[in-house]
Amino acid sequence: MFKQGHTLNLRSLLLCAVVVLQACATAPDGPSDVLVLEDGSLFFGDAAGNGEVQQRLLAQFRQWRGTPYQLGGNSRAGIDCSAFVQQTLSTHFQIKAPRTTAQQLKMGDEIARDAMQVGDLLFFRTGYSTRHVGFYLGDGKFLHASTKVGVTISRLDDLYWRKTFWKVRRVM
Repeated sequence: MFKQGHTLNLRSLLLCAVVVLQACATAPDGPSDVLVLEDGSLFFGDAAGNGEVQQRLLAQFRQWRGTPYQLGGNSRAGIDCSAFVQQTLSTHFQIKAPRTTAQQLKMGDEIARDAMQVGDLLFFRTGYSTRHVGFYLGDGKFLHASTKVGVTISRLDDLYWRKTFWKVRRVM
């Protein structure tokens, strides 16, 4: 919504508040969660179907949002994608997961992309031998520890993620 380095004046701030309030007012009925994402878009949590799974994932996001990416990291000081998945599964779902993306790729059942559900693990081929993993949140969004911005929610239709998308695994 706002570019880095731009100053906010009162008019811009009020306009932003109006947009967010309008979005909240038009949110679907029932339990939902509205988050402003890094790109300025809004994510409306949806309690339909896998609402509890999504709410647990969003709780993890709130606790870890902005935690920087650190290869091999496993704490709030820095975490990598597979450690974030491991921590999330353990903390919010009492599922013991292996530490590496290669090992996590063997968990659960492989699912077709068009059958994804909230909580499924999404895997990406990000390089010749590098892999990335995150959680599907619904509405074309996923939760992960990004090398660029740390723990975040990204859009699957982003050119980079669309190009590197690889597999879906259901572990819950």
